[in-house]
Amino acid sequence: MAQVAAAGRMPLGAARPQLTETQALQYTVTNYLAQAGQLTGPQGQGLVADGWAPAALGDASAFESHFVVAADGSGSHRTVQAAVDAVPARSATDRRYYIEVRPGTYRETVCVLGKAPVTLYGASPDAHAVAIVGSNYNGKAKTPHAVIANACHPHLAGATYGTSGSATFAVYSDAFHAKNVSFVNDAMQGVVHGMGYPPGASGASGAQAVALMTQGDQLVFENVRVIGHQDSLYVKTATLGTVARAYFRDSHIQGDVDFVFGRGLLVLDRCTLHFTSARLPIGSAPSMLAPSTATHSPYGILIHASRFTADAQTPQSSVHLGRAWDEGIPSGAYTSQSAINGQLVVRDSHLGAHVHQPAPWGASTSARPFSSAGNRFAEFNNTPMHLFASTDP
Repeated sequence: MAQVAAAGRMPLGAARPQLTETQALQYTVTNYLAQAGQLTGPQGQGLVADGWAPAALGDASAFESHFVVAADGSGSHRTVQAAVDAVPARSATDRRYYIEVRPGTYRETVCVLGKAPVTLYGASPDAHAVAIVGSNYNGKAKTPHAVIANACHPHLAGATYGTSGSATFAVYSDAFHAKNVSFVNDAMQGVVHGMGYPPGASGASGAQAVALMTQGDQLVFENVRVIGHQDSLYVKTATLGTVARAYFRDSHIQGDVDFVFGRGLLVLDRCTLHFTSARLPIGSAPSMLAPSTATHSPYGILIHASRFTADAQTPQSSVHLGRAWDEGIPSGAYTSQSAINGQLVVRDSHLGAHVHQPAPWGASTSARPFSSAGNRFAEFNNTPMHLFASTDP
């Protein structure tokens, strides 16, 4: 029988490891963000400790823009990508450039690659007002050597876009900031309970459609919305041994299967992770988080002081908090010598009734069952939300 937690806490047991008070002192926002670089040893050796502690970005209405994006031509550029292209390369300057995006829906694919520090923002605190929307997905066909996917991950020779190439917005630059903006991939918007997939996609494959993809260090996202279905937010690194940090504060991330995933170092602080059930067949038991952290990297994904919510149609205790993404490892081939072993802590957060409470961690993508000895997943000081559903704020 599972151990019963103190009043107001989640039930405990071997299927849901809990940090002790002493262990929890190690897994804090400060410690996750304190170092980055190239791993050279099994205990995080080689990383540079710079004590990065991102400050609040401030009132966007007070920012002074260098470029203004407006679809009606009233700004300096009509598209977000054109404004990004106008920013000098990081090799030329460390100056920060501010890009204001005026209210509207911008249907385009954006790549921020090797640029000087950029702050992309909407002046209104309503992040719905500015939406950057794409509709590419993994299995979507394209002409090899003629059509590129996202310019940060062109996938030029591929006959499909691929998961990375599907990204609506990709950040392959360091020190990028975003505030009051929505990043959206609506490729699977028309799928209802497993029916109506576009060509090249199905419930089994091809439906990965990334809204926001990162592969830079010291990235800050504040009051943003990341909206998709499978694989909404993808935190990448250039190599398995690279540690690159992305920090989200007061933001909304939405999707269904593995909608926060990757091997990058990610902190979601005071965020809402919202599960949507409409795309999936009734009776599905998906996972929301899927880290692929390198075995020798001490920190992967931290969810701190956040809320896990779901739509009103999601059954109670039907969704796993997460599973390990054994990146590149076929089903049944994982061994203790594998280089991937995702790391994840969920702490000081509120878990909605949709979260599978007795056993919140699912089997990995290579089908290895969850175990407290074989996985680096843990919780601390989480509480159940008795309210069953929440709407998208």
